[in-house]
Amino acid sequence: MLKQNDSFAILIPVYNEEIVIKGTIDSLIRAGIPKCDIYVVNDKSTDRTAEMASNENVNVFTVPVNGGKANAQKAALKHFGLTDRYDWIIFLDGDTKVDTGFFDALKNAAEKQPEVGLFVGQVKSVKNSHIYSASRASDYAYSHDMIKHGQSNFNVVFVSPGCCSMYRSDVLEQVDIDHMTLAEDMDLTIQTHRLGYRVVYVPGASVNTQDPANFKDYHKQVLRWYRGFWQIVKKHNVFGFRKRQRVDWYMMFATIDSMLFNRIFWAVALAIYNPSVIIPGFFMDLGVSFCVSCYAAIKTRRLDLVYKFPIYYWLGYVNLYAYIRAFIEIIVQKKELLAWNKVKRYDFNSQHTN
Repeated sequence: MLKQNDSFAILIPVYNEEIVIKGTIDSLIRAGIPKCDIYVVNDKSTDRTAEMASNENVNVFTVPVNGGKANAQKAALKHFGLTDRYDWIIFLDGDTKVDTGFFDALKNAAEKQPEVGLFVGQVKSVKNSHIYSASRASDYAYSHDMIKHGQSNFNVVFVSPGCCSMYRSDVLEQVDIDHMTLAEDMDLTIQTHRLGYRVVYVPGASVNTQDPANFKDYHKQVLRWYRGFWQIVKKHNVFGFRKRQRVDWYMMFATIDSMLFNRIFWAVALAIYNPSVIIPGFFMDLGVSFCVSCYAAIKTRRLDLVYKFPIYYWLGYVNLYAYIRAFIEIIVQKKELLAWNKVKRYDFNSQHTN
C-alpha cells in the first residue's frame, strides 16, 4: 500500500544531449517538479551534457563506462536508491519537454488508481518545419488519441514510451531492465503485464519530443524501433504455445494485421484479382489517411499537417519497408542487432527544414 502522500522521482538517461538537456529540465520545473526530485544519469557523454545538467542544480550521476540507456537506468536507480526513497519513478528522455499539466495529470492518476503498475503519457512532436515533424505529429495524434485509449481500456498497451512512463517503485524492483534489446521501454511494459499489473494511458500527461530532421535519421530511428519490436516478440515468446495474456493476443493480432493487411500486400492482391480497382483503392487509402491528418491537424493546431500530407504520406511505405526488413533480420536471420543509431539533436527553438 502506497503512502498517503506519494513521492515522485524523474529519471533522465542522457548521452550527448548538451543541446537539449536544459530545455528538458526547465520544462520539468515549470510543470511543478522540484529540482531535488530530478535525476540525470549521464552515460559517459563526450560533450558538456553533465556540466549543463549540473548547472541546473539537479542530481547528476555519470556512469563509469558507457553501456547504453538500459544500463544507465539500472545504475542510476541503484546509485540514488530511487525505488527505496520514492513511490513512483518517471522515465523521461533527454530530448523531451513536458507540458505544464504533465506532473499533475500523473499525480492525479496515481491517487485514483494506486494499484496500477505503469502509467503511460501522451507523446507529441516538437513543432518544426521539416516534414518528419508533420508526419510524426499526425502519427502520434492518431496512435494516442484513438489507439492508446482503446488499448488502455482493454489492458493491452504493449509499449509505454521511454520518454513518458511512470512506474510504481515496487514494480521496477521486480522487472529486469535489459540492455540486450533495442526497445527497453516495450520490454518493461510487457514485463509489467507478466507480473499481473495494469498498464494505463493518461492522455493529460503530455510530452513533446524531438523527431529526426532528415531522411537518414528518420529511417535509422524507424528501423531501430521495429528491430526492437521483433526482439521483444521473440524474447517474450508472444507466438509461443503457452498460456497467453490479453496483451499477447493483441500483439499477435497487430503483427498479423501489419504483415498481411498493409498497402503493398493489398496492391499485389488487387493486381492479381482485378487490376482495374488498384487506382480507386489507392485513392481510397489516400483519402482515409488524409482524414486522419486533418483530425491530427485540428488536435495539434498545426496547419502544416494538411498541406504537407502529399509529401509525408509516402513515409508510410518507408515504415513498411523497415518493418519487413527488421522482421527478416531479427526473426528469419536471427541477427543480434543492438546498435542504437542515435539521431542528431537540434535546439528546441530552431526551425529545421529538409
